[in-house]
Amino acid sequence: MKQYALYFAWLISLGGFLLSLYFGEVLNLEPCRLCWYQRIALFPLALLLGIASFRGDKSFAMYGMVLAVIGFFFGFYQWLQGIFPSLHSDKLCGPTSNCSEKVFELFGFLTLPGLSAIGFLAIAALLSIASPSSDKNSD
Repeated sequence: MKQYALYFAWLISLGGFLLSLYFGEVLNLEPCRLCWYQRIALFPLALLLGIASFRGDKSFAMYGMVLAVIGFFFGFYQWLQGIFPSLHSDKLCGPTSNCSEKVFELFGFLTLPGLSAIGFLAIAALLSIASPSSDKNSD
């Protein structure tokens, strides 16, 4: 599993990247500010994790972890806004969008921000598995 952790992290980020483009460009759903912050974390991950997994560069794991944690934070907060609408803030979401609006729902409870948070969490977990420092701990 450890040898494929970067590859799996890249596949998750690539899937998120493609879904983001599909919802934005094909379905014409305009992203709110929180969605943009998640995209800012996700889009470089999709590119850089692809390069790192192709090259077998496990040292990227600690740098990618920063983007994954930032993306998780924004995705989780936006997911919480859907559950607790009182957390909605025009400053974070933007005056024209409502982050508590459910555009997509899977299994009756999993929204796009929830999928985003889970994706970033999975990427962070896989990056911690792939990290070169985890090699030292297994000795």
